[in-house]
Amino acid sequence: MSTLSVPKQLDRRGFLRMGAGALATASAAFEWGRHLTTRACKSAPPNPFVADGKPLLVAVEGEDLHAMLRAGIEALGGLDPLAKLGREAIFRGNYVMSQPYPVTTAPEFVLAVAAELKSAGVSKTSLFDSSGTRLSAAIPPERMLRRLGVLDKLTQGGVPVLARDFADPDEFVFVQNPAWPIAKPVAVHRLLYEAPIVVSLPVVKRHEWVNFTCALKMHFGSVAMADRMLVHTKDSEGRSGLMHQRLVHFADAVRPQLNIVDARAILARSGPGLGGGAEIVRGVNKLILSGDMAAVDAYCARLMAKHDETFTLDMVAPQLRHAAALGLGKADLDAVKVVEIRA
Repeated sequence: MSTLSVPKQLDRRGFLRMGAGALATASAAFEWGRHLTTRACKSAPPNPFVADGKPLLVAVEGEDLHAMLRAGIEALGGLDPLAKLGREAIFRGNYVMSQPYPVTTAPEFVLAVAAELKSAGVSKTSLFDSSGTRLSAAIPPERMLRRLGVLDKLTQGGVPVLARDFADPDEFVFVQNPAWPIAKPVAVHRLLYEAPIVVSLPVVKRHEWVNFTCALKMHFGSVAMADRMLVHTKDSEGRSGLMHQRLVHFADAVRPQLNIVDARAILARSGPGLGGGAEIVRGVNKLILSGDMAAVDAYCARLMAKHDETFTLDMVAPQLRHAAALGLGKADLDAVKVVEIRA
C-alpha cells in the first residue's frame, strides 16, 4: 500500500469554489433549459453479453494488461456485438482530478482497449471527458487531461480526446425517465446521448460521499455540472441519499454497452482522490468486463470489501437496489454468469 499527500492540488470543494460565479450563471441557464424540450432516456439495445440466459461478467486475473484484456474479451464471446452497432465508439474514463491511476483511468489502458476494438471492426474510437468549463479561465475543459498527460498520450496513440464544457447548455440533451423518483430531467452530454457505442472504463475507488465509485458513479462526469452540484446537498438529517439515487439516474442517461474495469490496483479507505487517508492497494491484478453496470458494481464492491476493512457491502446497497429497480442490471450476483479466469 502507498499514500500520497497533494496539498498543492485542488480538492473538490476548492474546485467548485474556483468557478462558483460562472457555475451559478450556468446553473440558471440549465434551469431555464429544463423547461424546454425534454427527451426520453437514450434507447439502448439489450445487453449483448449474456450466457445461459444471464448477464455475463468476466473477471480476469493476471499481470500482463494486454494478455488479460484479450483473454477477457475472448471469454466474453468477442466484440462482434459492438461492431454490429457501428464503426465508432466513445470511451468514458474517470478523470475526477489530476492524479494518476488508480484515481483516474490510465491512458495505456484506454489505448489497449482501443486496439482491441479496432481489431473487432470498430475503426474509430475517442475518449470523452467533461471536467472543466470555458466560463472560467482557471478550469478549461482540457486542463485535467493535459496535466495527467492523457491528452498527449492518447492523441499520439491515435485516440482523439473530446474535452467538453460541463457548463455550456448547448452541449447537452435534457432527458427524463418516468420511473425516476426524482422528477427533474438530467442534462446528459449530447455526444454520449447520440453515440452508437459507449464503452465505460471505470476504476475502483472509495468515495467520501457515497462510499464507492465504479461503473455507476462513473457517470457523474457524463452530465452537466449543474446536476452534479445539486446532488452534493444533504437532507435535513445530514444524509446524502439524493446522491445515491441520482448517480443511478446519471448512469441510466448513458447506458454504455460495455464496461471494462481496470482493477489492477484500487483506491481504498477514502476518495475519490489521494489524501484524507486514502491508500492505493496494488496487486489486485484484475480486469472486469460486462455489459451489466449493476453486476459490475456488485462484483467490484466485493473486491473493495476484501481489500478494505473499513468498507462493507451495505455501503453500496442503496445504489445497487435502485439500479436493479430501473433495469440497469442485476445486483444479485447469483443471477449473473460470473466467469473467473487467469491470463
